[in-house]
Amino acid sequence: MSASTSSEPSRLTHKHWLALVVAVLPLALYAFSSRQGDLPLYFRTARAFLDGAVPNRDFRFEYPPYALLWFVPATWAGGDLRGFILAFGLQLTLIDAFIKWLLLSEGVRRWGTARRAWVPFAAYSVVSWLQSVHYLKRYDLIPAALALAAVVALMRRREGWAGALLAVGTVTKLYPAVLVPLALAVCWRRGAKPTRALITGLVAGVLPLVPLSFVWPWWRFAAFHVERGLQVEAFSAGLLWAAHLMGFAQVQWVHAPAAYELHGADAEMVRAVTRQVWVAGLLLAVAVSVRAAWRRPPVHIEDAARLTLVPLVAFVILNPVLSPQYLIWLTGAAALALLSGRAWPSAVLLVAAAITRGLFAGSTYNTGWQPSFTLLLLARNAMVLFAGLAWAREAWRWGRPDATVLPEAKDAPAPTPPP
Repeated sequence: MSASTSSEPSRLTHKHWLALVVAVLPLALYAFSSRQGDLPLYFRTARAFLDGAVPNRDFRFEYPPYALLWFVPATWAGGDLRGFILAFGLQLTLIDAFIKWLLLSEGVRRWGTARRAWVPFAAYSVVSWLQSVHYLKRYDLIPAALALAAVVALMRRREGWAGALLAVGTVTKLYPAVLVPLALAVCWRRGAKPTRALITGLVAGVLPLVPLSFVWPWWRFAAFHVERGLQVEAFSAGLLWAAHLMGFAQVQWVHAPAAYELHGADAEMVRAVTRQVWVAGLLLAVAVSVRAAWRRPPVHIEDAARLTLVPLVAFVILNPVLSPQYLIWLTGAAALALLSGRAWPSAVLLVAAAITRGLFAGSTYNTGWQPSFTLLLLARNAMVLFAGLAWAREAWRWGRPDATVLPEAKDAPAPTPPP
């Protein structure tokens, strides 16, 4: 594979735009379908808000406050639930197109006309089609786009935008907060001005919460999640359910307010341990990524993507609550990591995201998984964990001052400097 030279174009051509249309259109048709997913919940909460009710005072709102900003316009424009599905579907289709455009743009900036420039876009497109059941019927695509755009902005030295995007993403879905320490480490190594810009963006992104606090107890959404049980798709829940099927544990498969959970004495014990492992593992993953960025700040976008995946995977796979759409948070960065270096961790994670749909295809999800679907869940979760450990090991080695650059990274062209 040959790297692009300075004389080769770094802008998208008509072939790229045609490929983008082909990648987005099939999902657009699904986005406008009558399948509802979590959309009725979004519609009801936004409708109540437009009717004058206050979230978490007059009705339960289980998401961070900025999530409502994405629900209200579609509710206002759509009028009823069917109209909301169409309006929200259009919104998510545009965000899907934005993510794919971003992946194409970064590939071209990195490799020019070489075939490897297409790899992140192509891989992500295929996985997005296979994830369609939860990809365009839940709002997780929005914070995923914000987090991915923040990483790109950081590597393009748009530190202020990176901070604002991370802040808005955090107050939309919370999980982008785990990327803030990494971004601070990168900017700190760049100097005082980039650090100030990042912090300014972060503050600007959360500043609206101050006046909002006087009229809306937005922080109460956290209480709902603290009280949640052991969701059946979680890594530890899968192991516990397998033990139950083999007669080594006694648990109940229960439809809780927000998901299906495992209940019982054994489940409570596992949930308590899982929470401790989650917190400890997440802190360790954040520390590993920060250490790597501090010792040798990432130069290429794929390096930054790998470092972000260390805390992101830990947040997802060690979590006592793991919904199928959580893997959407990982797939964009995993696709970017394909631009150079070892491809197999990204391939493993993207396959894990793709097969997630199989967990719900004809299974007894309402009453408890059969052994075959339990094995599929265990395999899916093991693949995510395995990829995360591979990136953590790479980040640990990357953090060594004498670490060598992978051959693919040395041969690739430097990214085009921002104008």
